[in-house]
Amino acid sequence: MIEDETLELCLQVRQSVKDLFHITYDGTYEWENGTYFSLYVRPSKRVRAILSVERELLILGNVYADQQARTIACARQIIKDSKGRLEPHLFFIVHKDPRGNSKLKNWGREFHVSVIPIYAGTEQLPTGQDFERLLAYEFFSQDPFDVTGPVVTDAQFFGRRTEAQELARKLQSGQIRACFGIRKIGKTSILHRVLQDMDANFDAITIFIDCSQDGIFQLRSHSLLLSIAHTIDAAMRTKAATLELLPAPGNMTLEEASRALIAGVEQVRKPLVIMFDEVDYITPASPVAPHWKSDFIDFWRNMRAAYQAAMRTDRKLSIVVSGVSSKWFAVESIDGIENAALAFVPEEYLSPLPRGAAVAMIRSMGPLAGLNFDEASAERVASTCSDLPFWIRKACAFLHARIDASARPLRPVAADVASALSDFIRDEGAAMAQVALQHLFRVYPELRGAALEALNNQFGNIKPSVMRVLFKYGLVTADGKKISGEMVESGLRLVFEEGGNLEAVSPPEVDANTQQRLALEISEWAEELQTIGRRRNLIERKLREFVANFLRFSSLNAPDGPSAKDRILATLLPRRRDEVAGLPLDELVQKLYWLDLKAIISREWSVFGRIFNDRVRMTENFDLINDRPDAHAKNIDYADVALYRRTLAWFEEKLQRIDA
Repeated sequence: MIEDETLELCLQVRQSVKDLFHITYDGTYEWENGTYFSLYVRPSKRVRAILSVERELLILGNVYADQQARTIACARQIIKDSKGRLEPHLFFIVHKDPRGNSKLKNWGREFHVSVIPIYAGTEQLPTGQDFERLLAYEFFSQDPFDVTGPVVTDAQFFGRRTEAQELARKLQSGQIRACFGIRKIGKTSILHRVLQDMDANFDAITIFIDCSQDGIFQLRSHSLLLSIAHTIDAAMRTKAATLELLPAPGNMTLEEASRALIAGVEQVRKPLVIMFDEVDYITPASPVAPHWKSDFIDFWRNMRAAYQAAMRTDRKLSIVVSGVSSKWFAVESIDGIENAALAFVPEEYLSPLPRGAAVAMIRSMGPLAGLNFDEASAERVASTCSDLPFWIRKACAFLHARIDASARPLRPVAADVASALSDFIRDEGAAMAQVALQHLFRVYPELRGAALEALNNQFGNIKPSVMRVLFKYGLVTADGKKISGEMVESGLRLVFEEGGNLEAVSPPEVDANTQQRLALEISEWAEELQTIGRRRNLIERKLREFVANFLRFSSLNAPDGPSAKDRILATLLPRRRDEVAGLPLDELVQKLYWLDLKAIISREWSVFGRIFNDRVRMTENFDLINDRPDAHAKNIDYADVALYRRTLAWFEEKLQRIDA
């Protein structure tokens, strides 16, 4: 029975794809008690351009109503067995699971492959141009720009590959290196890339210390020195190439801990690398560990002693320091005591990407989303985002969400790119830059006044040494005559318009511990508001797609009734209706606001009621989420934020039920 249904589905697929693909192989495949059909297909020239592939592609199909992750495993095995004939990172799955599309895409992401799912359902599969539009939608609806966490893979690591390789090479010879830069510029990504290169190409031991962990920044200087020595011993015993810091049992004096570290370094015969990430947490400006104001000099004096001992005994010890503020490695003294870190840790920065690398990144990733940026448009995105890769990705993800997937591939029009960037800065970018800049000014307050001078176009008032630091952080251009981009400028305006609040929360009469706590609260508050905005925007995009798809499906089941577009237009006020009436459905829904979505769901409660259940609560939550406490100049407290978070969670739970 299954075999007959599988054969019938295979014949349908052959008929559907014949105008777009040349079938080179047709067969069946047994995998873990399941029966599949497999087609090897050679894409037409246009489809090759759409999908950015050169090899043949696999179309795998089955008739099971509940897809399992083993379907992905089956496809990967077939591709492996083809010995390079098939495209390894992209394939099609034809299935009959009503919820299979989202499941297959998610499993594909887990395996780092792109899956284009095709739901066969009960109707005939589309053919010709309709099938091409289906492919474009399923492929281009995935967002290749929105990457979270450190970037490591070659497919995502742009502009810094040579830099990371060079740093990995230098660390084999016993060097002290630094990687300072504004938040989200890619410091942790480059450290992880260096770790990857070292594991693959060098025989060394690396101790990785994430100073943002509670168990690390709470250590005193002697405990941290002892923990490093303990971790070196563990690496020697286990023959591990990389270890994260292990807390040391017991306790020692500072002198004893220093001797233990020197002894640990001297026993290592291969290159030893000690990496400090998020080092700001163990500096005198630490917002959570005030004891580092006194422990900082003790710690780095003894790290310097260990490094010098390694040199005397011909051991190769390298140290990498990564964080936001370079201040504490550049001042001569702290509270009148000579700074042991001065001239020991160099003042080196991870600056924004060179413009050419930023443009290449945009133009390389764009085709994965069906967006073929020309040179001018890519340069406009790069310059707006000050060439910071994280900001560039977020801007491109914003643009990706605004363009109908079924219309791709396309070349974004310059005017549309400019409009999208303006909206991005207004909705997300300015707040994103504000958080990064507030954090920079908190850990390096000497830059704040200079940044205000730059914002007021008073560049002549800025000392050359400070101007150089502003340039290294990516806030001003190389010539020192203008701010580096619209995002930085918008972020600076928010910082200074919304407050001199950085000084306001730390008046002179407040004790040091309270100052540290309040500074941390400012950072957490800014992070909270940014997270709220990001979650709300994601929910809004999903709700638009959800409303369009449900109404489209409902109208298909009632062919004599109004179309999905007409049903949406009927809920809008006359003026709004006139503005959007000429747009196709997929573009129309992108113009809908929160109150529009609420009106549609209320009017079409027979369609949406089974998802939202309680109409009164639905209305209340729409009104709450539309209030946007993070985007208005209004006083809000923790209770307001807690209520808003609860509302976001309610929407996320409803949407998750649809995807499940």
